[in-house]
Amino acid sequence: MYIKYDLEHMADSLKKDVPIKRSMYLYIGAEGSYFTPLEINRSKELGGVPFGMDETDQSDAIVQLFTDFENPSQPFIVAFIGKPFKVYPKSNPAIDWKIGTEEKSIGGYLCHKAVGQFGGRTYEAWFTEEIPYSVGPWKLNGLPGAILEAADTKKEVQFFYAGLDVVKDKLVLFEKKSLPELTYEKYKKSLENSKLDKVGSMLANLPPDAKVEFKTEDGRSISQEEAEMMMKGVKNDVKKFNLNNPADLTSK
Repeated sequence: MYIKYDLEHMADSLKKDVPIKRSMYLYIGAEGSYFTPLEINRSKELGGVPFGMDETDQSDAIVQLFTDFENPSQPFIVAFIGKPFKVYPKSNPAIDWKIGTEEKSIGGYLCHKAVGQFGGRTYEAWFTEEIPYSVGPWKLNGLPGAILEAADTKKEVQFFYAGLDVVKDKLVLFEKKSLPELTYEKYKKSLENSKLDKVGSMLANLPPDAKVEFKTEDGRSISQEEAEMMMKGVKNDVKKFNLNNPADLTSK
C-alpha cells in the first residue's frame, strides 16, 4: 500500500507565511518502506514532480528514504545522481515515544496520540494499529502502527494525511542490495551544487527512465526550457529563499 501526506515546512524563518508544500508518498512493502516525493502509478512510470518557482532551496524533509524492516535503525537515502546511490545518514536515533490516551479518527482509522523528540523538535504523532506497520512520514516511525499525521509543537514541520491506497501489482523501485554506496559528505556536496542548477539537479535525482512533466503552481504545463527560464528569474529575485530552519535542527 501507500500513504499520501501533505507536507508543510516553514523552512525560512524570515518567510513564515510561505511554507514549502509538497505531496509525499510512503510506499509500504514486504521488505520495507520508501518515503519519496515521487508518485509511482500502476504502470510503473513515475508521476510528475511539482516544484515551486519561489523556492531556491528544498526542505530537508523532502528526501527519498528507504527503511528496511530487518534493520529499521539504519534507513538509507536513495540519491539518483546520474544513477542511484545508497547514502546512510550520519545519525538516526530511535524516537522514545510516549503514547497517551487521546484518540481521534483520521481517514476512517482510529488513531492514538504519541509524543516524541527527534531532530531537536518535539513531535505529536497520530498512529493507527489498524495498519500494523511501524512506519511513518520521513524519519518518524517506531510506533505500533502507521503514523498518519505528525507535527512538531511549533507547527513548523507538519505531515497531514491525504489518502491511502492498496497497490495490487508489484512495483520494482530499485535493487537495494546492488546499490553502490555514496558517502554522506559527497551527498551533501551534491545538494549544495544543486542550488546552481535547480532544474538540472532535479532531473539528475530521477531514475534514467523517469518521464518528467513540468507544471507551474497553478497546474499549467510548461517545457523544460520555460522551467529553466523561470528558475533563472527566481535567482535574481531579491527575496531569496533560505533554508535556515531545517526539519532536522541537529543537522546544522
